[in-house]
Amino acid sequence: MEGRLETAFDQIVHSSVFSDLISDRRAAAVIAGAGVLHIGMSLAGFSLWSCPFRGATGVPCPGCGLTRATLELLRGDLSGSLHTHAFAPVFLGALAFILVTLFLPERTRKSLLSTLRDCEERTGLTAWVLSGLMLYWALRIMGIVPFPKIF
Repeated sequence: MEGRLETAFDQIVHSSVFSDLISDRRAAAVIAGAGVLHIGMSLAGFSLWSCPFRGATGVPCPGCGLTRATLELLRGDLSGSLHTHAFAPVFLGALAFILVTLFLPERTRKSLLSTLRDCEERTGLTAWVLSGLMLYWALRIMGIVPFPKIF
C-alpha cells in the first residue's frame, strides 16, 4: 500500500501541468489573453473583478495582491512588488513564457514545450512553485509574513 501511495504522490509531483496546459495554442491564447487584458485594464485604472474567495470568506486568497504586485513590477518597483506579493515575478515570467510560445514557429514551440515538460517531470517544478505559493499564503494568514496595508 505504501509503495502505491509513494508512486501516486510521485506522479502528481512530477507531472507536467504547466506545459500540458499551454501545449494547446488556443488554451495558451485564452490564458495569455486573460492575463494581458487583466493587467492592461488594471494599468488603465479599471478593476475587472474583486477576489471572490475573499468576498466569500473574508480571507485573502493565495493570489490576493498579485495584480498590484505585477503592476509595481512592470513600473520597475521590484522591492514594492515583492513586498506586495512575492510571487509577482513568477506570475509575470509565466505569462511572458506563454506569450513567447504563442508566437514561436510550431517546431521551435514544440521543442521548448518538450524541454519544459521534461523539466517539470524531472524536478517537480510546478508542484514546488504551487507548494511555495501555498506556504507563502499560510505564512501571510498566520501573520508571519505581513499582508501589505492594502488588505
